[in-house]
Amino acid sequence: MTSANAIPLIALRAITRVCLCMILFTASTIAAEESSVGADLKNLPDVQYPPSHAVVDVTKAPYFAKGDGVADDTEAIQKALSDVMGQHKLLYFPKGTYLISKTLMWSKKNSAGNEAWGFNFLQGQNAESTIIRLKDSTFTDTTQPSSLMWCGGFGSADWFHNYVQGLTFDVGNNNPAAIGLQFYSNNSGAVRNCRFVAGEGSGWIGLDLSHRDMNGPLLVQNCEVIGFNKGIHTANAVNGQTFEHITLRNQKQFGFDNEGQTVSIRGLYSESSVPAVRSYGVVCLLDAQLKGLKQSEQWPAIVNYNGGRIFVRDVQTSGYRRAFGDVATPDWFAATRISAEEPKGLGPKIVEYCSHEPTFAFPSSPRSMRLAIKEPPKTPVDPPGSWADVDSFGADPTGSTDSSEAIQKAVDSGASTIFLPGSYALRSTVIIRGKVRRIVGVGGMIDYAGATKPDFRVEDGDLSPVTFEHIAHVHGGVEVNSKRTVIFRSVSDCDLNFGPKAKDGELYFEDFVTHNLRLSRQSVWARQLNVENEGTHIDNDGGRLWILGYKTERGGTLLETRRGGQTEVLGGFSYTTTAGKLAPMFVTEDASIFTFFNEVCFNGDPFAVRIKETRKGESKILTKDEGHSLPYSGHQSKQ
Repeated sequence: MTSANAIPLIALRAITRVCLCMILFTASTIAAEESSVGADLKNLPDVQYPPSHAVVDVTKAPYFAKGDGVADDTEAIQKALSDVMGQHKLLYFPKGTYLISKTLMWSKKNSAGNEAWGFNFLQGQNAESTIIRLKDSTFTDTTQPSSLMWCGGFGSADWFHNYVQGLTFDVGNNNPAAIGLQFYSNNSGAVRNCRFVAGEGSGWIGLDLSHRDMNGPLLVQNCEVIGFNKGIHTANAVNGQTFEHITLRNQKQFGFDNEGQTVSIRGLYSESSVPAVRSYGVVCLLDAQLKGLKQSEQWPAIVNYNGGRIFVRDVQTSGYRRAFGDVATPDWFAATRISAEEPKGLGPKIVEYCSHEPTFAFPSSPRSMRLAIKEPPKTPVDPPGSWADVDSFGADPTGSTDSSEAIQKAVDSGASTIFLPGSYALRSTVIIRGKVRRIVGVGGMIDYAGATKPDFRVEDGDLSPVTFEHIAHVHGGVEVNSKRTVIFRSVSDCDLNFGPKAKDGELYFEDFVTHNLRLSRQSVWARQLNVENEGTHIDNDGGRLWILGYKTERGGTLLETRRGGQTEVLGGFSYTTTAGKLAPMFVTEDASIFTFFNEVCFNGDPFAVRIKETRKGESKILTKDEGHSLPYSGHQSKQ
């Protein structure tokens, strides 16, 4: 046999093999969970803000974008972007169609010529009716793909707390080289409630997160991509990206294409004639529905290639030749165009599968824990006219003088939404009580000097839950001393403490950055959680902790679970930059844990001990050569 004929045979054998380390169970083992598959953009309220110096409307002076779908708004929007770069302000797009004719560029310099470190927030009124659209026949050269908006990425991971929300990016017609959005953010940041649409003869990539290295950690939530060669593209080894409630339709090459990134995905709906997911990085995929259209019967729904690591749970497929293809060749086209004689392999339903055998310190279940997954409670949205703007109570939005008393007056005013449009210095703790249920910023900073600890204390009140959202730094942290449910959405550098009343309470983290997280019997659901500190990062003392996408840096134990605590980490990774030899990565003592977790280390000092587990006084240690966390199972499932 000649070598030309041997390669397809090798590829065919590669894809037909069934991995011996597979974890696969019958459908009867599926636990009851809340599951929301795909995006929902049709039932979202309009997003509006009170008039404020920190809310910049692109249709108002001095920009005067028309949003009529006829006038070219490129220069007006670009000027507005340039003016708000790094200013901790919100750039607001009212309903309309904003026609553009070249890429809208974010800048590392702000309008004053100083360094901008991110802190950019773009908000549309509603993605159903707020559209940035490319003129037809503008981006036609496929050797140089171009995006409607390029959001930065400047050679290092220091582009923080960036947001694009509530917009549709429509690449128009006859724009085959058009990319909807090239987004970049570090530590915190999100693309939320957005749609990406490719018209006739258009569409290179819908959402591109691969255009620069070190992108993330970040969150993509409730987004839809229609058309394009690739719906979502991720790449490179760091810093981890989390996706939840995503819809992909009618892609030409792949729905979701991952080339090396650590990715966590939950609630993916795909409808296409090509593979829904292709990956050779590290992928955790949960609660997905992958529907193949015409010609899809020649493909697997999910393609894992070149030795990629993957964990798949509760995935329904239809219309595909098989649910999963494990391909040991870069020539994935040859490997996935499978013959009629080839067995179907996994599917059409995958209850649970992992490309790697689990690590056990003690006899444990080979499957995941299946902790119950809960969506964050929906906080009612109050009309902007009823918000309490702290500036109107005398707060100083420049952060130059103490605003504690003014913010407390706003809290006690009877309003249920408190608006923080600036950055504020605090010299005493603000008590969240009474009717307050929402504290809303636009990316400003609280107590930058860290003079007060805590900055806010959540006490009992009339309404629950309480939501903190879009605050770039809370340097004095938040203390929870109540059983009220608390949600932290896009809040950075915020340490938490818990008073005696907080035991058994519920917490929700969405795109949250903290340090030294110490949980005591709380139940926590986290999406895109970033913890960076030396020493123990998270201590789960008797609580229940579920994480989709956990990113860490620096040395010290990343997660300690003890005294009957339960922890499940589904995706994420350690960017180990210091002192990996000094502590076990995971410590478990008379508790339950399951992790699918990756490590990246470029300094030659990775975690030497991956697992230290203790049961009834007996301890076992697994080094990096003896155990890994892809996955690590330290529990005894009753299912």
